[in-house]
Amino acid sequence: MSDDFEKNLRDHLHREAEETREFPRRLRGRIRDGIAPHTRARMAPQLALAGALVLVAVAVLAFRNPTIIKVVTTGITGLIAPSPSPTPQPFVCQDQSGGTTGLSATLTAIRPASHAGDGYDRVVFDFNGGIPSWDLARQESASFVRDASGQQVTLEGNTGLKLILRATDVTGNVSSDLQPRLTSIREIAQIGNFEHQLTYGIGLSSSQCVRVLQLTNSRLVIDVATSGSASTTAAPTPLPTQPAATDLGAFSCLDHSGGADSGPAMQLTAMRVAHQTGFDRIVFEFAPQAGATTHIPAYTVSRQASAKFIKDPSGLPVTMRGSAGLRIVFHGASGATSYTGSRDQAQ
Repeated sequence: MSDDFEKNLRDHLHREAEETREFPRRLRGRIRDGIAPHTRARMAPQLALAGALVLVAVAVLAFRNPTIIKVVTTGITGLIAPSPSPTPQPFVCQDQSGGTTGLSATLTAIRPASHAGDGYDRVVFDFNGGIPSWDLARQESASFVRDASGQQVTLEGNTGLKLILRATDVTGNVSSDLQPRLTSIREIAQIGNFEHQLTYGIGLSSSQCVRVLQLTNSRLVIDVATSGSASTTAAPTPLPTQPAATDLGAFSCLDHSGGADSGPAMQLTAMRVAHQTGFDRIVFEFAPQAGATTHIPAYTVSRQASAKFIKDPSGLPVTMRGSAGLRIVFHGASGATSYTGSRDQAQ
């Protein structure tokens, strides 16, 4: 028997002997003598004798007070029964969010590792001060846009994950670009550190479901499946509504980017919101400067699992209606003088 088990059992038997007043005084004295600390060689038989005395006394008193059996045996069972194992969380093919809103934290380490035998790769983000508010969004490419420069960066891989950490700083010893080149996780790079908000891009070899765990109030764990067998309860990506017009392309549950960042900045002139059959639509209209060629400016559309945003460049938080959001960034475009419409359209 281990020292901890012996101590716990001794304390429990002593407590039962003292609290169960139906035991005769002489019997309680014999139980206390049996559980008193002695040498290791005599410990096991003494505790066995004390336990036997308790059980015999319980059996005798059961006829007088049947609840005695339930009280005593329940306590002893709690000492010897193993703790139940936590139910493993499933991998899901959707965006996720969590953490503590308003909490300021510091990122101290990023640790990728392979768990090939369990069917996933893992990256751990370590913090001081707790786990801050975070969003994790899946995207269909390994190309990202840096905050706040707007510069495009392409990581190793074919798809990606974008992790936003709010109210978070980072220590100088944390690498800004890791290339573990695991089965699923190929590269992890810092793509933003602006106004107390950190952004990381994770390049993946292919589109896989993920599992996010928050451990010990200081570690954010992201597991990326390496095969379909990583979880038997993985949730499929929701099937979006297909638009009626055939030239619009399919809906997808991933981030998007496009346009061109060339020539003079395009001018935003209008923004229109309307409901269509099966979907809602937002239209941004641009006009070129005098003598410039018309084109759609470079843009990124990022999905996030909350309706909380950070204003550029003030860094002030803003919460919109809804439970999820889209962040649309235009590069090489301006609306300071050309756009005169509402800055906040609520439908």
